[in-house]
Amino acid sequence: MGSFTIEETVLRVKDLHKMKEYYNKKLKFNIISENIRGNIGSVTLGTSQEPLLTIVSNGDEKIREKSEANLYHIAYRLPSMNDLGNFLRNAIKEKIPLTGAGDHTVSEAIYMSDPEGNGIEIYADRDEETWKWNDGYVTMGTDEVNVEELFEISDGMPEYILPIGTVIGHIHLESYDLDSYKDFYINNLKLNITSESPRAYFLSHNNYHHHFGMNQWNLQRNKPKSDKSTGLEKIVLNISRDKYKEIFNDSEYKKILLDPNKIEIDVNTISAITNI
Repeated sequence: MGSFTIEETVLRVKDLHKMKEYYNKKLKFNIISENIRGNIGSVTLGTSQEPLLTIVSNGDEKIREKSEANLYHIAYRLPSMNDLGNFLRNAIKEKIPLTGAGDHTVSEAIYMSDPEGNGIEIYADRDEETWKWNDGYVTMGTDEVNVEELFEISDGMPEYILPIGTVIGHIHLESYDLDSYKDFYINNLKLNITSESPRAYFLSHNNYHHHFGMNQWNLQRNKPKSDKSTGLEKIVLNISRDKYKEIFNDSEYKKILLDPNKIEIDVNTISAITNI
């Protein structure tokens, strides 16, 4: 089938130092590289081995307005439920304000927002063999997370750092025209709908529960973010060559797309087939 992964994202930010501090000191992302002069520059963060997020500032950004549709959350998938429990311990220790938690049947997740309002999901998947599919749709629910169990399975683990093997599991986006948005991702990336809920779609490749979510839950969001507003600016995809041919039917092996929210999608290829 070929691999399809979300490799990295780029966020435009207003306060580069505060955002760097949050992701590094609170969420325990490793700083991979930084180039800062005053409040202008960039910082790339991730595990000790792989970049996952670059924050950038030109020094003239403004916080995204309530009318600007952009990011709902970036979802970082940890290698195991033990790691999720360990992250929850870290969230309590670091006094990270949480916005929610959910047992989604296929996964368990903890939610928060960074200092500039960008949504974050930290989650771990259950074994794929336990996922239930019906006519191409996967069963996903929202129940309470068993916090006691997460604490139990993570008891005795070393102090939390972002584990090697953490990846961007999926990205959930806001839309001001949901059907057009869904059609863009299906037509341009050949994603399959794996689940629907009122005013929301979830799409993926290779029978993953979802690589992209999109919703129109906030009707105030009626336009894309402006060039100087904070928020998600770029998504980098890494796919195998056979998956590229399946999606694009050409031999360029590289694409740059612009979605309806004016988010740049960079498609790069890898020669080896890897897991989701």
